[in-house]
Amino acid sequence: MSSWFEDDESEPIVKAAPVAVESAVEGGITIDWRVDLDQRQPASVSGFSLPLVYKTTQGHKIVAGAQDKRVRIYSAGGSELNRVALAAASESGALQLAGGLVVIGDIEGGLYGIDIEKGEVSWKVELSSSFVGSPVAIDGDFIVQTDDNQVYRFSAAGEKLWSYSGSSGGLTMQLSPSPVVYKNRVYVAMNNGEIVALKADHGGFLWTRQLLLNNSASVLSELKVPVATPTVVPVEDSGRDEDTLLVPIFQGEMVFLSLLDGSTLNSRSISIKSPALLKNRRLYIADSAGAVSALDAASGETLWKQQVSSGELTGPVSWQGELWVANDQGKVYRLSEDGMIKGGLVLTGRIDRTPVITDNGVLVRNNLGTLYLLH
Repeated sequence: MSSWFEDDESEPIVKAAPVAVESAVEGGITIDWRVDLDQRQPASVSGFSLPLVYKTTQGHKIVAGAQDKRVRIYSAGGSELNRVALAAASESGALQLAGGLVVIGDIEGGLYGIDIEKGEVSWKVELSSSFVGSPVAIDGDFIVQTDDNQVYRFSAAGEKLWSYSGSSGGLTMQLSPSPVVYKNRVYVAMNNGEIVALKADHGGFLWTRQLLLNNSASVLSELKVPVATPTVVPVEDSGRDEDTLLVPIFQGEMVFLSLLDGSTLNSRSISIKSPALLKNRRLYIADSAGAVSALDAASGETLWKQQVSSGELTGPVSWQGELWVANDQGKVYRLSEDGMIKGGLVLTGRIDRTPVITDNGVLVRNNLGTLYLLH
C-alpha cells in the first residue's frame, strides 16, 4: 500500500474546497474527500484537534479547531462553510450543546461557546491552563478538565458553576483524558495518576485513588500517564454486583476500579492511548503495541487478539458493524468484530486521535492537518 496525496498549500483567507477522489480505493477502504484543516506552514508543529459531528435537522456538519487560530465549519461533503477566529490555536475536542452552541478550547486556556449557524463567538471564559481534552455534557451544562488537573462545570451560557483543584502532575503528553459522567457523579483521571470521584451537582469530593506510585520519568518513552478517557462498565455488562470503571494508563496497565470506593477489582498489563469501546459485553481495545483485542467486560480476559501493525494504535470506533483503528504511521484498518482484518489504507503523516464516525463514513485527522472522510 502507498500514500495517495501530498498536502495542499493555500492562503488562510481562501475557503478550502474538499478534494474528492473517486478512485482512491485501497485495501477495501475508500477516500471520499480530504481537506487541509490547519492551513499549516512548513515545519509547523503537529496538530491534534479532534473533529466534531454537529447535527442539525437538515443533516450534519463538521466542526474542528486548527493551528491557525480558527475553528472551521464544513458541510458533510467537506466544503468549508465558515470559520471563526480564536485567540490561540485549538487542539481540543468539541461538544454540541442542547441549545446548538459548540464548546471548544484553545492551547492558552481560552474556552469558547460558538454559534455555528451565525459563525461567531457567543461567549469566552479563561481557564487556569491549556485545554486539549473534550468537553462532556451533563444536564444541559458541561464539564472540562485542564492540563493542570483542574475540573470545571459550566452552564451553557459559560457561567462557572463549580470547580475542583487536583494535584499538579509531572510530564504530560499532547493527548489528555476527559471526565466521565455517570449517575450524577464525575470521574476524572488526572495526569499524575490520581483518579477522583466527585458529586456532579456541586463538585463535592467522594473518593480518590492513586494508580501511579512513581511518575518521575525524565523522558516520554518512560512516562506512565493516563491519556485515554476511562470507560464505565455497568453492572449489566460487567457481570459483577457493582458498576466498574476501566482506567487505561499509557505505557502501563488497564485497571478496573469499583465506582463505590475506587478499590482495584482487576488489572491487565496493556497500554492504550484511546478509550475502550464497550459493546455487547465486550471491551474492544487498540493498544500501543499495534494489536486490536476483544476483552470480556466482566473478567478482562482476552477473547481474541489481532496484530495489525507495529505502531501505536488509536481507536477503535464502530461503523456499520466493523471496527476502525489507525496508527502513528498513518495507516488505517477496519476489522470485523471477531478480529478479521477487512481492509487497510496508508495516509500521510501520523494519526494520534481516535477516528470519528459520521452517517457517511469515518473521519480521520492526521498530525499534518489533513482531515479525511473514509468508508
